[in-house]
Amino acid sequence: MPGSRSKRRIAAALTAALTASMVSATAAPALAYSGSGAASYADQYALHPNTPSYPVFGGDCTNFVSQAAHLGGGYPFRGAYTNGSSDKVWWSSGSGPTSSTFSWSNSWAAADGYYRFLLADQPGGHPGGTAPGSSTDYWTPDSEATGDVLFYDWGQGEGVSHAAMQVGYGTEPSSPAWKGNYVDYHTTNRYHAFWSLKPYNANWATTTIYFVHIDAAN
Repeated sequence: MPGSRSKRRIAAALTAALTASMVSATAAPALAYSGSGAASYADQYALHPNTPSYPVFGGDCTNFVSQAAHLGGGYPFRGAYTNGSSDKVWWSSGSGPTSSTFSWSNSWAAADGYYRFLLADQPGGHPGGTAPGSSTDYWTPDSEATGDVLFYDWGQGEGVSHAAMQVGYGTEPSSPAWKGNYVDYHTTNRYHAFWSLKPYNANWATTTIYFVHIDAAN
């Protein structure tokens, strides 16, 4: 009957539309990494570490940035709980308040390891150039965004040994105040510090800063 044929046509059209929608959703990858989420986490724990969920290391900068990228930004573990000495994996396990109840990959807690991990991972991070520690420019490169990571080589022969997270733009709280992009970091714990760290860094004349943009598809 005409009514039955009409119902079959409607059902067929709905099935086709649903199938097309599912194919489209599968074909378009979700943008998982949230730079704003990572920055919010960094702001929350810049001056007050997330204990006892995580221990606080003597050099806590990369542990802090890794937490922000993972818990706040949603960057997933890679190679979880395997070969912690490899910079191709990135993970942590356990809880604080001491490192004896916590385990981690080298890339989770060491700045040079995290730098190498982000550049090797896929889609990972993308290098955005360098700047000197003497920089007083307001802005980091255009490739840098909220939730991206800055790495610092103090020029003392140790290579990359510090990490910070870019969290916004405005007037940071030192005296005299500096205006521009700012970062959060640990050891020393700072909230909204001017991105080149010149106001705080005794080695600013020899420092090189490496910018890494974290791909939103992570």
